[in-house]
Amino acid sequence: MRRAFINTQALREHLGSLRRAHETLDLRANAYGLGLAKTSEIAAEVGFSRVVASPGASEVSVLPVDPVSETALTNWWDSPEALVTFEADVISLKRVGPGTPVSYGYEYHTATETTLALVSAGFSDGVPRTASPGARMSIRGIDFPVAGRIAMDQCILDVGDSPIELGESVTIWGTSPTLSDWSLWSRRPTGAVQSHLATRVVRTWM
Repeated sequence: MRRAFINTQALREHLGSLRRAHETLDLRANAYGLGLAKTSEIAAEVGFSRVVASPGASEVSVLPVDPVSETALTNWWDSPEALVTFEADVISLKRVGPGTPVSYGYEYHTATETTLALVSAGFSDGVPRTASPGARMSIRGIDFPVAGRIAMDQCILDVGDSPIELGESVTIWGTSPTLSDWSLWSRRPTGAVQSHLATRVVRTWM
């Protein structure tokens, strides 16, 4: 119900462009959520011979943190093309009237009669809870607002009168909304947002 698709070719091209300017690659925090083993393999393919990794990492050559390279490579995961598409599913739909309170604390109230869609991912999966209110997710290429607080294992979208069906795929971030959008909404760096993808989010390299 929770999955992340990693664009291998986009990552290879992006790391290749960085390699032309840098000798050392920062792969701490499990390669910022991508997975250290596979990412370091691709980094080696494009010419990186040195990386900075988290303490205890054994898959790659580990160097002490270099403040210069750390600054230079802070946003290496921000590729022009979406590197990661994070998805979940619609697991429940409910039609409600205007003024209906939603989620913990009842901070969100529906403005009109609408449909609420329960999504199978929450902050324990890596969806930043500080992003609500303001965050959005996409179904069939249409962005919908997150209604109320993001809970541990799920969150709710206000989908209005859109004909959303049970089991539909929800894009949390990818092409739209983007990782940078979630960074803005949650007031956290993009790398911090991505590195918190939970282990139960199934990663598929495409």
